[in-house]
Amino acid sequence: MSRRLLEEVRGIGEVSAGGVVLRSTPYTLEIWGEDTEAGHLAHPSIEGHIDITGISEAVVLAGPTTLTLKLEDGRHLPFSITDTGGKIVGRGFVEAA
Repeated sequence: MSRRLLEEVRGIGEVSAGGVVLRSTPYTLEIWGEDTEAGHLAHPSIEGHIDITGISEAVVLAGPTTLTLKLEDGRHLPFSITDTGGKIVGRGFVEAA
C-alpha cells in the first residue's frame, strides 16, 4: 500500500478543550490516505502542527483526549499533541461544521 496526500490545509483556528476556547493559533494539516490493493482509500490519517505557545499548561490540565481544532472553514478536528513543539495527530476525521 502507498500513502497519498489528499489535502493540505493551513490557516488560523481555535483550539478548545472540553468546549472552552483556549486560543486562536496558526495550523498546518496534512490529510493522508492509504491506497489499498483494490484501488480504494483506507486508513486516512491526519498530521500537522499548531503553535502551542502560551497554552501548554491549559492543555496539560485539560487532558490530551479533549482537544479540538476549529479550522477557518468551520470544520472541527479532535486531536492530540504528540510533542512539545506542537506536532499534532488527528483522532478521527475532520468533521463538517
